[in-house]
Amino acid sequence: MSDPSSTRSARASATRVLLFLLLIAICTARSAAAQVTMRIAVPLLPTTAVPQILASQKGFFQKRGLKVEFIRINSEPTTYQALMSGDIHATSGAPVGLVLSRLQGVDLVALDSWFNVVPYTLATREKITALSQLKGKKIGTNRIGGRSALILRVMLEDAGVDTRDVQLLQLGGSQERLAALLNGGIDAAPVEFSLEPKMTRLGLFLFEGKKTPLVVTPMVVKRSFFSAHRPMYKTFFEGYIEGIKLFMQSKEDAFRTLSYILGTADQDVLDHSYHGFISNLNPDLVPPQEAVTNLLKLVAYTDKRAASIKPEELFDFSLLEELGIKKGPWPQQRDTPSAARSAGTIR
Repeated sequence: MSDPSSTRSARASATRVLLFLLLIAICTARSAAAQVTMRIAVPLLPTTAVPQILASQKGFFQKRGLKVEFIRINSEPTTYQALMSGDIHATSGAPVGLVLSRLQGVDLVALDSWFNVVPYTLATREKITALSQLKGKKIGTNRIGGRSALILRVMLEDAGVDTRDVQLLQLGGSQERLAALLNGGIDAAPVEFSLEPKMTRLGLFLFEGKKTPLVVTPMVVKRSFFSAHRPMYKTFFEGYIEGIKLFMQSKEDAFRTLSYILGTADQDVLDHSYHGFISNLNPDLVPPQEAVTNLLKLVAYTDKRAASIKPEELFDFSLLEELGIKKGPWPQQRDTPSAARSAGTIR
């Protein structure tokens, strides 16, 4: 016969356990309900979002009640369609679309840009000493009118090569263009600079050029949505800023994120990529005016109206100022070369 007091004690213990589990479930549900989700479009090879992805991996957004989803999209037009429809809340790494949208009267604005030099290296199957040697060759780009195609066009024209003298093929992102180079489908292509060590080992040649200032990583938003949801974006930038500081301070954490993005554990590739980003990073997240001017010059090659846009019309730095990241006026741009010469060299 069981002891009544033992039975009561067991029931009381079970009740406490059930109440504890119920409390955990309620708290979890409340936490999930309180968490806000923010969706950001990035390229298929999302090197333009390295510090943001690092921040997400380290939980810098989550601890502030924000869930950030990175949506990989391989086309700037598709990216901006998604932004305007509300399917995403921001873009990262789609600068040409920012200018084209502005010309179309779409109310978009960029909030920052942390990396602002041309991010491509021109890779070739055969060694060349001048771009004029590409006449009659097949060259891969992402999309005609896209960033890599525009940069390539300016390069060629600066070297006296008409784009009609080469065969441009739309192949996709850097990884796809690299694959086409290796299998002999094309003769040359602009490829992400982070892949330089890999390209060299694979027997490809790199056409050397100077680093040219260019807006590469603008975070673009709908101005009206930004105004209505400013607290969400402020929370995002708090985590993002923490992420970019860690990227600069912790090579180990930076390598881990770069390895995830690039899909490789190759230390040469990771080290090359890291130093390439660190040496050209703008820690205040404000692009030099020269970089914005060069972006406008690039787009003006396809739409001359872009030349009439003022750099400050594309950006809203109020959030960076509120967070104490940007201080003082935007530095005046330096005298720049002609459009073709300024944008006509790539790394």
